[in-house]
Amino acid sequence: MSRKKHRAEDTWAPLQESLDDFQPAHLAALLREYLAPRIPPDTQGLDERTRRALFEGVDELLSSHAGAWYTKADARLGNESLGGYGLHGFFSSQGRPPELGVESNIQRILSALGVAHEWLCTLDTYFRSLALPPDEEDRAAVLSDAVRRVIDLTVEATGCAGAWYHHAHLALGWLLESQGIHRTERVEQALREALTDFTSWSAPSTDAARQAADTIALAAVKADVSRRYRDEGVS
Repeated sequence: MSRKKHRAEDTWAPLQESLDDFQPAHLAALLREYLAPRIPPDTQGLDERTRRALFEGVDELLSSHAGAWYTKADARLGNESLGGYGLHGFFSSQGRPPELGVESNIQRILSALGVAHEWLCTLDTYFRSLALPPDEEDRAAVLSDAVRRVIDLTVEATGCAGAWYHHAHLALGWLLESQGIHRTERVEQALREALTDFTSWSAPSTDAARQAADTIALAAVKADVSRRYRDEGVS
């Protein structure tokens, strides 16, 4: 699959439409049904093969039942996933004695999912509140402020853990899509380059965030204006 095709398919709209599919109580019951027979109360330890099988089984279960947002937002369980930094319990001991309690692990899983889902819902609410003005200069200024707000929301959700800037990149792409701005290759390049200096475990400075926001907003507005001119010329 080409990057262009993948990007066109992985848009904000289907992700946003799936947010109401998150039903923690239902997921808890499914996880309990899957895990309880595989982790008896007297279990003392798990070999790596069993641990990996459990991880893959839980991921498959969530992919099927949590909602499309679980896979489309990179919210899947894993060291670099939103809400899943550092696997818990029986998935990985991380140098600690493993926690083998089924119920405690279910709560950890749902807590991690809740962080990701809350971030997406917060983005959705913010996106809906935006109204970009028609004037190009004003549009760029408002969009720049929006980019900085989305960066701040992602910093808050991730605590800057791991490759948090990857989620910032995703969220900024969704911001543009939510406002009807096409993610051209030119815009994608601006997104990548603007976030290049963002690092793990550290929020960008005010100046760095402002510079990145201005770069992304200007590129997005110019690309959108060019597209509209082309469309008008064709018509």
